[in-house]
Amino acid sequence: MQLLKQISLYLLLAVSVISCKKDFEGDKLDKGTPETFMVVDSIYRSGDSRYTTTVEAHWWGSVKTGFIKGFEVSTDNMQTWKFTDKQSGTFLLSLPAGSDTADIRIFVRAVDNNGVVDPTPAGTTYPVRNTAPNVSFDFSTGQKTVAFPAFRYSWILTDVDGLADIAVVEVGLNDTVNNTLQLPPSVSAATFVGERVNGNFNGNFILYNNNQTNPFSQKLTGGLLNDTNTIYIRCKDRTGAQSNWVSAKVFVRQPKNGLLFINDYISNKNNITNFYSARINNLGSNYSNYDVVNSLLDEFPADEFTTSKTFDFFNRIVWVTEDPTRSLGTAQNATLPFFNNGGKIFMVLEIPNDVALNAAFFSFTPIERLVDNPGRSFRMASGDLVTSYSNWPVLKATGIVTYPRPFYTYTSSSGLYTYDSLASAQLRSFGPGGAPAWTGPNNVMAKRINTQLNKTDFVTLTVPLHLLNGNNNVDSFFQKVVISELEF
Repeated sequence: MQLLKQISLYLLLAVSVISCKKDFEGDKLDKGTPETFMVVDSIYRSGDSRYTTTVEAHWWGSVKTGFIKGFEVSTDNMQTWKFTDKQSGTFLLSLPAGSDTADIRIFVRAVDNNGVVDPTPAGTTYPVRNTAPNVSFDFSTGQKTVAFPAFRYSWILTDVDGLADIAVVEVGLNDTVNNTLQLPPSVSAATFVGERVNGNFNGNFILYNNNQTNPFSQKLTGGLLNDTNTIYIRCKDRTGAQSNWVSAKVFVRQPKNGLLFINDYISNKNNITNFYSARINNLGSNYSNYDVVNSLLDEFPADEFTTSKTFDFFNRIVWVTEDPTRSLGTAQNATLPFFNNGGKIFMVLEIPNDVALNAAFFSFTPIERLVDNPGRSFRMASGDLVTSYSNWPVLKATGIVTYPRPFYTYTSSSGLYTYDSLASAQLRSFGPGGAPAWTGPNNVMAKRINTQLNKTDFVTLTVPLHLLNGNNNVDSFFQKVVISELEF
């Protein structure tokens, strides 16, 4: 580095002495061809003191008549030339294949305003060495240890010789000999999706590189289901130098019968899982072999595309949450392919007061906007009822319900969908002065109907169902929703 500083200083002095300006204007003198100058002819370094393959060079030129218009530079022993109007540049030098050191000469020739080129280019020899590249996994969005056969990994490539020196990224699945493939060096992330043939997984994984929605042309083989899989990554540079393999493990779950239960609660999680598991099991033996996700954050992908690929493994979802921002934010766009393929969802929401009345993530649900109750909250007391607008079982609260939330249902068709309200609740307006009965809008349940199929594909309930079994009839109510209405 000290030598480069000395070279740069020498260059500035030399430019000053010969009065060659950066805009290449000069006094017209006697006729002659341009002359090109570099600070030194050769730089002598050896071993670890050699430069990396990314080097900086400086030059200048003069001409007796006219002025210097620019320069042509060659880094391949004058096989090709590239024009520049600059007097310096940074270059990635190519070492011979299989070599980790080389002495490479950069040639420069001046070009005057008439297009005349210096017939005797100047040159400087740079002693360079190659450094092997490096790769590491990027877990900045978290590391998933359990996943369905759709998961995503990102990685970070580094090379002191410059990222342009990296030629290929290699990916392996469960070994680094047989089950590998090569990706372009521009790839820094991939979604891995298990391949199905006639509905059955065949052990292959399809890759979607970076943000691509079209699959990569090659597939990884050797995937395992209901077992731990190891993903390997390494990279190679243009000389063949390669990084060490880095690896990450993920247990890949095999989806069961297409029915998924998502419990997006943090508090009281086990009791809620047990409650809904009992409801699903009581539907009968045809429904008992279903999948459970107990943590949306830990068990689901962090990105929309991989989440949508996960939903592709299912056609029926029971989804409960105390965090509609997280759950609806996840589902809003990621479920589009799911619904287009005939998927159906029953979603039970607890909606806190800090959720915006017309939050954008309501747009795909039957909820147009929430009912406002300025400065107060909605409550239900023990014994308060949820009553359907049709002949469904009447539900009774078993205690205080903290976050029941009335809403307005969409009243106009969106073209593909129409909407209808399903049930209302006895509500109280809780705040200063007590909790008098609420006399405003009290709808807490609605459905969305696909007009092309004339079938309900989405039902929302904004009172927690696990607190509504005072009449011991939640099983009957649950069956009305998922069997009669959604046709699970």
